[in-house]
This record gives sequence, structure tokens and C-alpha cells, in this order.
Amino acid sequence: MKKNLLLLSAIVLSLSLVSCGDGKKSAKAVAQEWCELNGKVAKAAAGPDREAARTARKEWEEKMEAKYKGDDAFQKELEKEAEKCEAASEGR
Repeated sequence: MKKNLLLLSAIVLSLSLVSCGDGKKSAKAVAQEWCELNGKVAKAAAGPDREAARTARKEWEEKMEAKYKGDDAFQKELEKEAEKCEAASEGR
């Protein structure tokens, strides 16, 4: 009985810790996603492939702007992180 109660308590604690996060990724993780999309644009052949990559990047950017709207500190940190990987994503 005591072991079952202990196991149940551990499970409840684990689930509560997981649910505490608000789904917000780190600025570095978000910037890395952007750099991957930016790299696809840079590497895509001119024409429809490049347009598709640009459209995907633009849609993703709009989604992230809506998600992190109003969080100026996060957006500034995100800019700094994106600058770090931008040149590499473009092959420079």
C-alpha cells in the first residue's frame, strides 16, 4: 500500500512538473528553427522551390510573432540568437 502511494505521488509530481511549462521554447531553440528555414531559402533553387521555402519561413515567422507578441525581452534575446546563426544558415 505504501509503495503504491509513493509511486502514485511520484507520478502526480512528474505530471505536475511537465504541465508547469507554458509551451515556451528557449530563444536559442526558436532561433535555430528560423535559421534552418532560412538555410532552406538560401539553398533552394531559384523559382518555385525558393518561393515555397520563403513562404514556409514567412508563415513560421508570423506564427512566432503571434505566439511571443508582447514579450519584448524574449524577442530581443531571439534577435541576438538569430544573428549568431544567420550567416552560417546562408552559407557565408
